[in-house]
Amino acid sequence: MTQRGDTTRLQLLDAAASVFAERGYAGATTKEIARCAGVSEGTIYRHFADKRELFGAVFATRNASDSEFVTSLPARAGTRTVRENLLILVEAIQDVEREVAPLRAAASTDAELAAALMPTPSAGPSTARLGPLEPLTRYLEAEQRLGRIIGDVDCASAAFALFAIPFASVTMDRLSRAMGLSDVTDMVGAIDEVLRGIVAPE
Repeated sequence: MTQRGDTTRLQLLDAAASVFAERGYAGATTKEIARCAGVSEGTIYRHFADKRELFGAVFATRNASDSEFVTSLPARAGTRTVRENLLILVEAIQDVEREVAPLRAAASTDAELAAALMPTPSAGPSTARLGPLEPLTRYLEAEQRLGRIIGDVDCASAAFALFAIPFASVTMDRLSRAMGLSDVTDMVGAIDEVLRGIVAPE
């Protein structure tokens, strides 16, 4: 694909993300997405087979933008502090979830589409058990071997608790806005509460 084609594709993805979040999947039209992107409707079909493929591409690109940090996390054991590493991780997840949550909600009215967006688990007992938590669990286990995580901590359970915080934070923020309330979530405070129970004293 040419540089111009890449630029157009990115414009379409950004415009589609905005329209899908505002209108929902069923309410969004390719005509409106094209108008928002500043291109003709036919341009969409030079890049994507249909609206469903476009939606899937938007979801995939938004959802994958923090994957590099997540997968590299185990190698960061022993660097910075455990708190610093985990705050970088959860803030990255929170940033992505802010974009992905409206798309997930948009897909909720189409069961087939929602099912297609679910990741297919790889083979193997570890992946089946941990799924996206595996890098975080392996990071905590590496820190545990270095003595920076308390020895009897169940790292898989701790990873689940930490991973859930940014998702809950985004959900609570959206609910608060819908109810006309101010943002009352304290993601950093929640992380620190978990860390009090798992980080070894210096």
